[in-house]
Amino acid sequence: NRKSGRSILLHSTVTPNTEEVTSASSNENEEVAITTGKNVELSSDTWIIQWRGEADEGYSEALRELEFTSAFRAEMADALALLSTNEGDVNAVDQFLEGIQFHFQDALTYDGPIYEHMDITSNDDDAELEWEGVEPIPLAQVKTYESAMQYLVISLPSSSSSSSSSVIEEVLGVDDEATIRLLIGQVLQRTVQRCSLIRTAFQIVAKGDNYAELATIALANGSFRDKMEGGENEHATWSIRLRRYGSLDNDDTAAAADEATTTTSTSSGSGTDDTTKPKDGKANKKKKSKPQQARYGKNVRSPLRDERKAIFAMAELVKLFCGKVDLTNPEYRIYLLEGLKPCLIGNSEEVGGENEVDCDGKKSDLMMARVIAQGPKTSIYAPRTRICVTTTPLCPIASFALCNIARIQRHGNSAILDPFAGSCATLLAAAHITSSSPSSSSMVLPLSSYSISDDNNNNNHFSKAQQSLSRPEGCRSVGVEIAHNGYVNRHDILKDFETRSLPPPTEIIRGDCLSLDIRNSARWAIGGGAFDVIVTDPPYGIREAMSSEEGEDNDENDTVSPLTQLFYAMGQDRKNGTPLLKFGGRLVAFIPVREGETLEECLPDLDARNVAGLVMEGEGKEQVLSDILSRWLVSFVSV
Repeated sequence: NRKSGRSILLHSTVTPNTEEVTSASSNENEEVAITTGKNVELSSDTWIIQWRGEADEGYSEALRELEFTSAFRAEMADALALLSTNEGDVNAVDQFLEGIQFHFQDALTYDGPIYEHMDITSNDDDAELEWEGVEPIPLAQVKTYESAMQYLVISLPSSSSSSSSSVIEEVLGVDDEATIRLLIGQVLQRTVQRCSLIRTAFQIVAKGDNYAELATIALANGSFRDKMEGGENEHATWSIRLRRYGSLDNDDTAAAADEATTTTSTSSGSGTDDTTKPKDGKANKKKKSKPQQARYGKNVRSPLRDERKAIFAMAELVKLFCGKVDLTNPEYRIYLLEGLKPCLIGNSEEVGGENEVDCDGKKSDLMMARVIAQGPKTSIYAPRTRICVTTTPLCPIASFALCNIARIQRHGNSAILDPFAGSCATLLAAAHITSSSPSSSSMVLPLSSYSISDDNNNNNHFSKAQQSLSRPEGCRSVGVEIAHNGYVNRHDILKDFETRSLPPPTEIIRGDCLSLDIRNSARWAIGGGAFDVIVTDPPYGIREAMSSEEGEDNDENDTVSPLTQLFYAMGQDRKNGTPLLKFGGRLVAFIPVREGETLEECLPDLDARNVAGLVMEGEGKEQVLSDILSRWLVSFVSV
């Protein structure tokens, strides 16, 4: 978009010119300069991420985007390694991965009543509006509500300012736009399946003013070719469901039903009811009532009658679908979405239409979207389900976040260490990520949807690589725990892996990770080399008070955090030529920060970081545990 100076386009293009452009993130007011060569823009593929809710405010929201972007880069690194036709430039690939841009924009609008203290107010300036049957929410939760669903647009950078081709073309040997878009779609699908904070991901396939138009657009762009006769998902069970978010005007609802008269049921939580009712004997007084706000995560549903009308209006498309309808647990899910904000990432002139207004407006086109993947069911790893019971277990959301932000790859048989393993919650998450194939309930993103030409010889290579990507190779994980079996039962840990059909850790070592002998044992367990990743949740002042097996006096280290001590131990290993972490590997850990402390005060000191050869990435993300304690997730890279 030359007018706005952004590098985001709303249609996939390959731009032959070399020029300097900037990209403005929709979340942060930071401008990032991107030097483009043969730049690949993919924002014609717009996605919607539906995040998981949080039981306690502030527990996981700060980790959402970091977990996703880190996992996406890990999956893209896997794809580049498996699809590569030549070894290529490792540095160029690393620069490419870091140059991927992610643009998020809130999709929901809350216009219901809110309260500050005990005074109920409204986001609407209509003083005559009377709120009926609408539960107010705290002002602090409005942002949480509106960001619960977000649009996502991904754009890829070029390799360098001096190169005339992108890394994708250099590594894969192809510059076919459809192949690249398919690659992004499938990387995104695998990313979602490993991210604990994502509930569902959708791909928007059509936008329009009415349902018939949605069907026409979807037929024209071939979005559902795979669901028709001869397609990859021909026999999959399917459903089409209507979902309404926020409040819709009567005019919008009528237009959405293809000029049919639509009466909105109160069960949808989004209908409008302007009627004249007698009140206190005054039959002619008109009473205005606000459409009830559909609450995200609280049974957002739509009346079946309107759903049927929408499907009938799309008969031109639906009659071509194969497979059986299943409204309970379909394999192929299609949604009609009403009431979302318009997506204004990039060129608003191309996105817009007469129904689209600014981001704070309430009107938007109807959207047709399909579910491409769902996040993992992390509840099967909850502490209450574990056979190994400890006093301070790490919850699965935190475990998955550590592993994803560490960019654990599903291919290459990664070596993973947790030096303060406890009940090995982190290693359970690592085993799930590196051994789980795509869920059978997730739709397959087919080649036909992207119209890849059959005469391209690279397609055979691409198809074979796709098969490899769908078969994770597992990992070699090692846990070190100082506590004896009376506190942390290692046999029960192995049962936790076995009962979930996950490959067990390569070794669970009893001992202190600060001991050179124990660190050597950990290296020997993976063949004597360094680890690709270290993920850990160090003690918060409990286990570090325990003496080692030899009964050593640790009083002199009482004021030094366990993570800082580990950094100094890693520095000694580097000096001895036996590094614990590979060059370029990541160490991701939680750091406890109590009330009155700052993260900077609690980080391992700069000397410890320099000795260990670790550089901190970003600023860390806070996870609130209580009024007096938070833990910050921090990531370090070995240099």
